[in-house]
Order: sequence, then C-alpha cells, then structure tokens
Amino acid sequence: MRLFLIFIFWGMIAKTFAQSPPEVCARLLLGSGMDSIRWQATPCSGFGGYVLLGQLNNSGPFIALDTLSTNATTHSNSSETFWNYQVGMLCNGILTNLSAVVSNQRPITPDINAVSIINNLPQISWQASPSPSVIGYQLYKENPYGSGNYFPYPTTNSIINGLSFTDSLASSLLVRYALVAVSSCNKSLLGIGNAIDGTTGPHSSMLVEGTIDSCQQQISLNWNPYENWAEGVENYEILVSVNGGSFAVHDIVNGNTLSYLFAPANDGDILLFKINAIERNRSNSASSNTLNFDVQTNRPMDFIHLTKITVNTAQEIELSWSWDTDVDFDFAQLYRGSDSNNLSLIQTITGPLTSSNTLLDASANTTNTTYFYRIQSSDLCQLNTMSNLGKSLVLSAAALDNFENHLTWPAAYMQQASVQSYDLFQISPNGTQLLANLGPNDLEYTDVLDISNQNEAEKCYVLQANFLFNFPDGQTVYSVNTSNRACVQQGSKIYTPNALSPSGENRFFKPLIVFSSSIQQYSMQIFDRYGGLVFETNELSAAWDGSKNGSPLMMGNYVFAIRFREPNGNWIEKKGNVLLIR
Repeated sequence: MRLFLIFIFWGMIAKTFAQSPPEVCARLLLGSGMDSIRWQATPCSGFGGYVLLGQLNNSGPFIALDTLSTNATTHSNSSETFWNYQVGMLCNGILTNLSAVVSNQRPITPDINAVSIINNLPQISWQASPSPSVIGYQLYKENPYGSGNYFPYPTTNSIINGLSFTDSLASSLLVRYALVAVSSCNKSLLGIGNAIDGTTGPHSSMLVEGTIDSCQQQISLNWNPYENWAEGVENYEILVSVNGGSFAVHDIVNGNTLSYLFAPANDGDILLFKINAIERNRSNSASSNTLNFDVQTNRPMDFIHLTKITVNTAQEIELSWSWDTDVDFDFAQLYRGSDSNNLSLIQTITGPLTSSNTLLDASANTTNTTYFYRIQSSDLCQLNTMSNLGKSLVLSAAALDNFENHLTWPAAYMQQASVQSYDLFQISPNGTQLLANLGPNDLEYTDVLDISNQNEAEKCYVLQANFLFNFPDGQTVYSVNTSNRACVQQGSKIYTPNALSPSGENRFFKPLIVFSSSIQQYSMQIFDRYGGLVFETNELSAAWDGSKNGSPLMMGNYVFAIRFREPNGNWIEKKGNVLLIR
C-alpha cells in the first residue's frame, strides 16, 4: 500500500470527475483499540484504489491514512479517541469522489426512563436519541440475572423502532436491561456504562417481596434498589390497595431504604402492594410488581365476660361466662384465690368454643370461704386475654338467744358490675320463699322466728345478689349470683310451772319446751322431799298429776329434774321445785 499527502482542490475535482462518492460507515470497536471503516462504491474509469483520509479530534486537516483496493479496513486507535473519516477514489491518478465525513462515534444512546412491571410483565421505556442517523434501538438483557452477561434481546438482530418494549417472554420479573441507539452502519456488541456509549448503565426492575407475621398482624416488605438513574433515587413510594380499592400512596421512604413494615394487617383484608421509585430532580418513576396478600392474621380474643359465680343446689360453685368465638383459640385457664391478688391455676379449659359457657368448681368450700375467680385465654400466638374479676357470695347464719336468726354476708362483688339489690330466701319443707328484698348496701338481716312453728327450730337460707354489668365493649348484662345454703339450729328452751293443783286450773305439771321436736333422749323425774322418786317419763307429752302410781300425794314441795340432748350433742339439764296444792 502507498501513503499520499494530498491537497484537495474541491472545485477542480468536482468538475473533472463526475462519479458517485462512496457510502462510508465507521465505528469504534470498544476495547480493541481499533476503528472499523467500510464503504460501498462503484470504481471510476482509470480506478487506482480507495484513499482513506482521517481527522483526529474533529480538528486540523484530513490526512491520507492508507490506499486500498478493498472496501473495508481497520485503523489503529489505541486510545479510542474521536476520529473523522472520508474515503475517496484515485481516478487516473487524481483523488476524486470524496465521501461524506463520518465519525467513529456511536449515535447518542438516550437515557432509560424506567424499567417497570406493568400487567405482570417487565416494560422498559426511554427517551428519543438526538442523533439524526439513528434507525432504531437495540435492547440488551442480562442472562442470567446478576451474571454480568448481556445479550441482544429478543434476538441478535432485533431493532426496536419505538421508545418502549414489553418483555412478554420474561420468565422472571427481576431483570436488567440496557439500550444502544444504532445507525445503519453502527451495530455492534454493547459497551455497558462506557462514556463513549452515552449510556448510564443497565437498569434493573424492582421486585417487591414480603412476609406476613400473623401474630403481630404486620407485613414486612423488601425490594431491590432501582439502578442507574443519572440523578439517583429520591425516594420510594409504598402504594397499597385495600379490598379491591384503587392504589394509594400509604407512605414514602428515602431512596436508601429498601424495606417497610406495614401494620396493622387486618384479618380478612385483601391487600395489594406496589413500590414506586422516584428519580431525583426528574419526573421519571418506575413501578415494581404487585404483591398480593389475602390476610389471615391471628384473631385474638376480644373479650371474656365473667357474669356469674353462683352456688348450685349441690353446693358447688358454678361459673358462667361469654367470650369472643371468632378467635384462633388455643386454651383457657381458670384461676382461683382466697384474695384478689393471689390467684392460682385450678383448671385448664379447652375447646370447642361456644358463646355461653358454664363450669363447675366442685373443690370449693362454699360454707364459709369466699373465692375470687378470673378466666384467662391464650390464642395461637400466646396472646392472653383476661376476664373481669369476680367473687363468690357467702352467707353466714347464727342463732340468737331470743329466738332470732342473724344473717350476715360480705358485699357482693363482680368487676364491671354494680349490685342492684339482694333477695333473701328461706328454705322450708314447702319450698323456697322470698323472705326479704334488701338494698345494695344491706349486709345483714335478723329473722324473728315463730316459736309456735316447730319447723323454725332448724332453718336454712339462701341469698341472691342481683347485678347489672356494663362491659367496656358496650354490652349490658343482668345476672344473679346465689350464695351457699346457710342453716341454723335454734336451741330448745324449757319453761316450767312453779305449782300444780289437781283439782284446780293447773291440774298437771308439764314443762313447756320451745322447739321440742329437735331434742333427743328426753327424761323427766319428780322427787319427794326425802329424795324418793315419785314420777318418771321419757315422753315429751307425759305430765305429772300429783300422784304416785295412781295414789294422790300430800300437798307440799317436790323436786323435778329434766334432762335432754340437743342435736348438736349438748345435754341440757334443769332442776327446780314445784308446789303441789290440794
């Protein structure tokens, strides 16, 4: 090959040789230190070869670089700098038919606007290239993701004429794409992120993922960063759709944040999430995939209403309560104590759940002990719900000396309730009758007995406390707590006359024993003044008529001795004098 320094006389050449100039393409082979130049032309008459001319850095004269017989060559460009090229023909020894000036630079590749997930498919969009020679755009996709290996997509020779592309063949929503603007003579493998390419580097889609904590009723979201906007990410918008509603911005986090905690995630809600990335100082935004949650969170128990602590006819404590049944129930426990601050577990309660419940505490001593109760439930997340506190009602009864029974009780108590009144009942062979209706502050009652009624020697009572509950959730409940059965035995009392007159009004000596039906092992003896036994009986109905063995006795003082045993085992004895009058 021969090199020439040629001075071009444009006017003379144009007039002398009329021939179509070569159509030239030039491009920089990135990373090789070479420029590739090729052209198409019809040789002229007297053709002596093609002359390659070059200009460095767009300044100074064009100089002849080479003379060739072929229509393609390479030119060393180790620093990969800017070169302009022309190709002319030697016709009869004269350089003529110079081509248009072309550079080794690619057409300007525009910035990518965004890679978004639209309708569950990746979509890439970009701005138009300002280079007039651009005939379209070539898309490159990383495969596999994270490998750094980019390939023309969807095929090697695919040219995209528009400003967006939807990847309908994507097998994953997490993808990276890069873009190159191409001209008719500048198609080559991609140089990603190099300033010569005019690109800002590959852009990645955003894939949002998440997990739900059903116990805490919260959703943890996380996503990969949006990459390679020229200005970077200003912030991320968390968009939420609830139960089919439109997406709305729920919150905004800064561009360095890649996770978010959403709460509360309410049971039964259908939640959709998307993440929007917003470019700093620009209007570009990119959207992630849509993440769907059919929320099935833990359902804690909302309430336990302990409404009744009552003593049944078997003298067992019976508890009644209602509670929330729309719950992920695990178990419940019944606590009992003799004071409100020290309760101990006495029973575990398992399902199935019903809205109204009863339970027996057969181990309780209902006669003289007050018990406090509370129910605690635990769900599948070990969240506990406590009932209101309540206590049993204990009635005490004592016999007074004047044939009265004195009844007392501590104030009835059920948390979140007020006592409206007390009803005191007496229990007789004929059934249970209301004895007294008492006010909420009454804590005692005295029952005056009918001494003529032998049935009142031993008497039993039951007290009822009438409650009105006003629970925090707005429920109002009326309930009745019944006490233990309190029974009291009146002691028998003896009244004896001091004289008898067989021929007068008081013809017999017989003691009057109040509530005699309750006594046992009765005996009565009459003695004369010498200690001789003149009369004896074990019958309560028997009386002394002033005789001994049917023979009348002399007038005078006699000694009586009466003895019997009460139901409680105590012996009662009474001795005295009686005057026999004739």
